[in-house]
Amino acid sequence: MCYDSNIHFSIIDMMSNVEIIMNFYDYFRKQDQSAYLQLCNDNIEWITMDGMPNGGKYVGKESVFNDYFPKMLANFEEFHAIPEIFLDSKDYVIVTGRYQGVSKRGKNFDVPFSHVYILENNLILRFRQYTDTEKIQNALKK
Repeated sequence: MCYDSNIHFSIIDMMSNVEIIMNFYDYFRKQDQSAYLQLCNDNIEWITMDGMPNGGKYVGKESVFNDYFPKMLANFEEFHAIPEIFLDSKDYVIVTGRYQGVSKRGKNFDVPFSHVYILENNLILRFRQYTDTEKIQNALKK
């Protein structure tokens, strides 16, 4: 199959911001890295709660997807971000949902989250997370 990146970007340009974010969750869940990376600005800022494993601010695709995520996910047998509601506000998309999973210690967790995305030129520029990190940290303890 021949891949033409110009065609892909024209498809992205036709998507609404909510569709871009919905696709981002879907591609991430499917571990389709080439697809979800194309939805992100090269200098993406990913800001997670300090109480999250490896929480903090990460800048750039390399830092976010090759540093933050592998280290954070290494704490869990399963970790799922399940979006439920998508709210569109021009260049902002707010997503509410639930984190569900199992820690390496075998403890289950189910925690609500809010994610705020800022998009620019049909790409994710900034992500900000809000969640109850204490419940996630409790699942990581003995």
